[in-house]
Amino acid sequence: MANIVMRAAERYSTRSQNRIVERLRRAGAIKPANATTYMPTARGDRRLLARMVKFGAVVTESEGRYWLDERALINFRKEELARVLGAIAVAGFAAAGAIAIGR
Repeated sequence: MANIVMRAAERYSTRSQNRIVERLRRAGAIKPANATTYMPTARGDRRLLARMVKFGAVVTESEGRYWLDERALINFRKEELARVLGAIAVAGFAAAGAIAIGR
């Protein structure tokens, strides 16, 4: 069960990241001079963009204009994977605890 949840969470996060990254790459927004306007339509994508900005993987030049920092993106992807795996581990421990208590 945990494996299914892990794959689903990882897939969703990766798809959202890829949508944002590809949109910025297609616009050529990979350096400050080429910052582009971007506002994702999906709520999850907007939250992910905010996390990427906070981390520094996507940099805000001015209100609504963004560019992609490729070096920071590598570290962001590692952190996101650790975040997903951590959440799954916590859920697994909670389930194991509930099973142990029920015995």
